[in-house]
Amino acid sequence: MTKSAAAAATLRPSAALLGAQIAIAAAIERCAVAATGHDPTTLDLLLRIGLSPQRRTRAVDVGRQLQLSAGYVSKRLTRAEAAGLIRREPDDDDGRAQWITLTSAGQRTVEDYLPRLTTVVDTVFHRSLTADEIETLVELLHRVEGASLKLLEGEARP
Repeated sequence: MTKSAAAAATLRPSAALLGAQIAIAAAIERCAVAATGHDPTTLDLLLRIGLSPQRRTRAVDVGRQLQLSAGYVSKRLTRAEAAGLIRREPDDDDGRAQWITLTSAGQRTVEDYLPRLTTVVDTVFHRSLTADEIETLVELLHRVEGASLKLLEGEARP
């Protein structure tokens, strides 16, 4: 096998994942995000808050979930707060942290966005894969995510 053939074989999973990610992101953008007037990152932020167990979350936790820097998350939260979509409240257990909750406008935005997002996910995944295939895909993606996080945290070496 030539070096280029070996490289192509090695990169095949990454290329497939990236291709799927780009296609899914484009479908979500066109079919779910565009009608809201908000950007995908803001909607993801609002969705994570709205679907969190206590319907609130801390900024640091959002940053960890999205693999975004604290500064970037802070700027996004400031924009969402200025747009009247979220409210920040002090965390009584940690004076440096803040709880982020949705305002009624933020909740309406989530309620408007979620059905369209669900339709895209249903079409892309549930209509093209069996339930067992979805479970396998989710399990495999979690393993890939875990390996990637270990690499980022220095627990694994390239």
